[in-house]
This record gives sequence, C-alpha cells and structure tokens, in this order.
Amino acid sequence: MIQKASAVCLVVFGLAVCGFSPNASAQSEVAGDPQGLPNVTNSSLYGPGGVYAKIPARDDLGRDQLVMFRAWNPDPVRSHEANLGALNPALAKVVRKAQDDNPGQRFVIGSGKRDGKLQRMAVAWGWSRTQDSMHRSGNAVDLWPLDREGRVIFDRAAQNRIADAMKRAALELGVPIRWGGHFQSFRNADRSHFELAIP
Repeated sequence: MIQKASAVCLVVFGLAVCGFSPNASAQSEVAGDPQGLPNVTNSSLYGPGGVYAKIPARDDLGRDQLVMFRAWNPDPVRSHEANLGALNPALAKVVRKAQDDNPGQRFVIGSGKRDGKLQRMAVAWGWSRTQDSMHRSGNAVDLWPLDREGRVIFDRAAQNRIADAMKRAALELGVPIRWGGHFQSFRNADRSHFELAIP
C-alpha cells in the first residue's frame, strides 16, 4: 500500500512540475512536424495522434506510464524541432544528419535539454540517477523510435538502428559521442541516450 501511495505521489509531483510550467524547458514547446508524419489530434489517454498508444499502461513498478509519458513530453512529434534547437549545436548536427541520411528510420527527441525541475522529476521516477546530468547543459539527448503510424516504440532493433545512424553521422562530422547502450551501470543500459564525449 505504501509503495502504491509513493507511486501516486511521484506521478502527482511530476504533473505539478511539468504540467504547470510550460516554459520550463524546450520539451514543452511545439514546432513543426520533423518527418512528415500525419497530422496529430489531441487524445487524453495516448497523447496527440495516439503517440503513446504502444507504451505499456504500467511500468515494472505498477505506475501509470501513460500519465508519466504525457507529463514528461506531451507531444514529442511536434516538439521535436524545438528540442533539437535547444541542444548543443554539435549534437544537434549529429541528430539532424542521422535523420537526413536515414529517412526510413523515424525517431524523435523524447528528452533533450532539461531544466532543474525536469531533472529532479527524472531522478524521482528512476529515469535518471543524477541531478548532474549531461541533459542539463544540452549535451545529451534521448531519441525515441517511431513506428509507421508515428507512435513511440521502444524496440531494441529500432534503437540499434538509430544508434548505428548516430555513430555514422558523428564519425562523418567529427563529433565524438557516447551511446547509452554501452552504459553498463544503468539497468538494461540506456539505449535511447546519446551524449557528447566531452574530455
């Protein structure tokens, strides 16, 4: 019972932090569609255009993931360009090149530059282990694969293809990056995460 109450408190905290501070980060801003996906319409449960329809309703702790994802990034497709613009320009170039060179591999920024409130929420939810994340400076990005219908999927093969595209783009641009899929300290690695390899 205490664990369920804690989970509810975390969700309410997340909604309070994210839902009532629309200018807290670039993630809440809306811009044009980055990849020519169909127009999206509002949906109270699965997000605009059903973008979160393929996310399991509950996480491994029994928390309502749909509420969490909608609070975290209400419209990842339409906010992609704003999130891209908030990144370190070198990292943004790598993301843009990976997209341009691989038009069949659709993805969006699920998490880019984070302010303090958003980072505290990430730590509270267990989505990050530190307040001192590379996301705080715009030197890290989480890329979420999209299926043909423009819905977020966390498919391992799709994440590996994005990683390959990012590595090729970074190499061609001469921008050193690290992929979270190689992070051994994070549970199941962090396959969506990419960061600048800053000396």
